[in-house]
Amino acid sequence: MNSKPRFPGIRITTNGNQLVSYFTEARITEGGVFYPITPSTEQGEMYQQAFAEGKLNVFGRSKVAIETEGEHAAQGGAIAFSITGKRTVNFTSGQGIVYGLEQYYHAPGKCSTMVLEVAARALTKHALNVHCGHDDVYAALDTGWIMLFAKDAQQAADQALILRRVTELSLTPGMNIQDGFLTSHLERTFSMHEAELIREYLGSPDDTIDCPTESQRTLFGPTRRRVPRLVDLANPVGTRAKSGTLYEWRRSSAQ
Repeated sequence: MNSKPRFPGIRITTNGNQLVSYFTEARITEGGVFYPITPSTEQGEMYQQAFAEGKLNVFGRSKVAIETEGEHAAQGGAIAFSITGKRTVNFTSGQGIVYGLEQYYHAPGKCSTMVLEVAARALTKHALNVHCGHDDVYAALDTGWIMLFAKDAQQAADQALILRRVTELSLTPGMNIQDGFLTSHLERTFSMHEAELIREYLGSPDDTIDCPTESQRTLFGPTRRRVPRLVDLANPVGTRAKSGTLYEWRRSSAQ
């Protein structure tokens, strides 16, 4: 029996923000839409660096990095980008979550598969607080998002892959949460995922997969794109008269 794992990881020294952003999400996604806020600012900066360096993801695709004018716009932009069939990430924390909260409610209904990377931050009433707390993500508990909490940065990086796979199978967006400063800024040696591991575990976003649920088979037919292109910019269906029109059109097309 071979006791050596196929993918032992690549040892690197970095911190939690950089591990999740530069060494994980920038290698998975095709777009990051974000706005800086402590303690997750560095995640957006590192994603922007990967874009500026011209780094492709592990599937050989380029990415876009968009810093918006605020967290509300960042979350709305990330959701919109994700339903065009692109793997998408946003980075935020603290008041950034609460400020953009109204954007969260419509994402599950649009079958968004985006992942929100959070460096959780306390929301205190007596004074400004940038330290760790889960008040920010608790504020979004009833928005219908999947939420995973990581005990350390390595778990956050591992969960970034796991959560991405779950969001794409369930067509429900997710939050990957680590603790602000306690893990987001802690520097130590971690294991970066091999490119082949990511390709094998996640698959390409334009793969054709079997629909895993009856409701998805009703919507798409027996198969669908791994990351559905619910809004096809190359073939727009026009302005929707009501929120369900696009999905009715998709369902009738599949049938």
